[in-house]
Amino acid sequence: MLTCEIDRTLPVTVLQLTGDLRLGTVHEVRAALLKCLVECPAAVVVDLSGAWIASRTSLTVFGAVTRRADPWPPVPLVVAASPPEIRAQLESLTRLWQIPVYASVTDAMANAALHPPPVQRVKLALRPATASLPRARAMVDEACRQWGLGELVLPAELIMSELVSNAIQHAGTELVASVVLRRGLLHITVSDGSPNPPRKSAGFPPVGALSGRGLLLVDEFATAWGCLPIDGGKVVWAMLKAS
Repeated sequence: MLTCEIDRTLPVTVLQLTGDLRLGTVHEVRAALLKCLVECPAAVVVDLSGAWIASRTSLTVFGAVTRRADPWPPVPLVVAASPPEIRAQLESLTRLWQIPVYASVTDAMANAALHPPPVQRVKLALRPATASLPRARAMVDEACRQWGLGELVLPAELIMSELVSNAIQHAGTELVASVVLRRGLLHITVSDGSPNPPRKSAGFPPVGALSGRGLLLVDEFATAWGCLPIDGGKVVWAMLKAS
């Protein structure tokens, strides 16, 4: 049995794993890690002090998650493992993925938070209804103006509007819209309860068509965008460079 406990009380999120880390429980670790990462904390520290490594192969989950999450979200992942033998296994596996390994959570948090980038964020839970669109746009407008990013208001509103519209139309579930400013990049995300990734049309639809332009416009205005599957659904994200 494996338990995954998430502590969000500090800028650095701590994910504590307790119990058997084996191939049969890797999916639980993956889901918990992605849940931590998509919230864009300053860093995520994985505490393995209470975990028993039943399979060396199961440790590859950390590299797999960082590869899957690239290029978003840009959140450092750090691992703390007190038993020397586990730390040695981790270091040999994680060196390739550039995931630092420390002997204690205290050391891991100290290094992860040594130069934490300032993170500003707002989020809003929405219902799958057209009335949610103006609320999402208003959140983007207010956030951009408060953060001194007036030049990004229009493209950010457009992107948020398209992502929310897409979620309402195709997912039809409760959704969460968020805006995060980190490392000079504005991150716009919409999470919903559907695992199906969004599909971009091959080209702009004919004049008069009522749909088909959304993701093409996101592709046009965003610096980058993509979709990340999470436990119980997905997150569609887009980035804009702040000047």
